[in-house]
Amino acid sequence: MSDTNLPPDAAQPKQAPQNAARPWMRILLVVSLGLNLATAGMVVGAKLAGGDHRNWSRGGEDARIGPYGRAFSKEDRALLRRSFGARQEAFRAHRKTMRAAAAALVETLRAEPFDIDAARAALATQRSAQIALQDEGQEVMLAHLANMTPEARAAFADTLEKGLKRRKPR
Repeated sequence: MSDTNLPPDAAQPKQAPQNAARPWMRILLVVSLGLNLATAGMVVGAKLAGGDHRNWSRGGEDARIGPYGRAFSKEDRALLRRSFGARQEAFRAHRKTMRAAAAALVETLRAEPFDIDAARAALATQRSAQIALQDEGQEVMLAHLANMTPEARAAFADTLEKGLKRRKPR
């Protein structure tokens, strides 16, 4: 027999609300939403700052030639990479000289007595190799600039100028 004086919903057992049974779900949802918003904010911020920053922080091709590399169009950077690739052996030789000079400096620093002239010579060798490496890079860039149309060079100059103005002095 059933009690007819009870309201219709009182006859059924009460259930706990589903979200009250699992409070960790609400916390997980809030944390997930926060992470998604943070990620979206970083992507939008990077796009609004201008350009593709992925290679800059990792020392990619663009970072190696600094603001000049960033001022070139994507197509120009691809052409420059090919030109750099054609001179890969020269670049490799200069870097090998720089590593050898650094190793010589390390040996000089550990030697007793300290030989300041040997340290000076190792640093001078390394500096000469760095300058030669920079000269190679500049020649590649200058050859590319010489082959650009006057309009393309002017556009490059405009982009370079904007990029230089955007960077704050330290």
